[in-house]
Amino acid sequence: MTAEALASKVAGRFPQVVMAAVPVKDYCTLRLTSASELAPVVGFLKEELGFDYLEMVTAVDWLGPVSPEGFVRGGRNPNPFASEEPPTPPAARNPGAPYKPVFDLLWCLANIPERSRVFLRLEVPRDRPVVPSLCAIFKAADWQEREAFDLLGIAFEGHPNLKKILTPDFLVGHPFRKDYAHVKDRYDE
Repeated sequence: MTAEALASKVAGRFPQVVMAAVPVKDYCTLRLTSASELAPVVGFLKEELGFDYLEMVTAVDWLGPVSPEGFVRGGRNPNPFASEEPPTPPAARNPGAPYKPVFDLLWCLANIPERSRVFLRLEVPRDRPVVPSLCAIFKAADWQEREAFDLLGIAFEGHPNLKKILTPDFLVGHPFRKDYAHVKDRYDE
């Protein structure tokens, strides 16, 4: 099935879902307009079109260049042969980048027998990034949603165990956010 045919099948049931202006490679990439569309569209893709494998849940922070405050300086250097690092200058803004205060969430679903993939994209505001959990539809969403919660601070409503998975409990903030500022802890000295 071509990307256009898949997009038209989804648009037949969900007319507000359109093909994304910027696709992921040459895969069918659909843009959702609200978080409330996520579970119904995913359910339709799984039950009606055979996309019964969740490959990936991830997100991109479009705030702007990374702040150098987010990087650990001084203290223990994990590489004993490396010299002390010079201070990192603030990153320059790229005039061609579409900076905005949103996270762009991305889900990849696969129909393995047909060797087909579809990507779903949804923008959520950085100040309250909340989307519904897909754990009830895909068991594989569990740890992937916990990773996005831990590293970016995106909350997944209805998740059965939404807690940190990669960073220690004492870490303040979410290290993959562009505005993350590292707070010294007991491991910095």
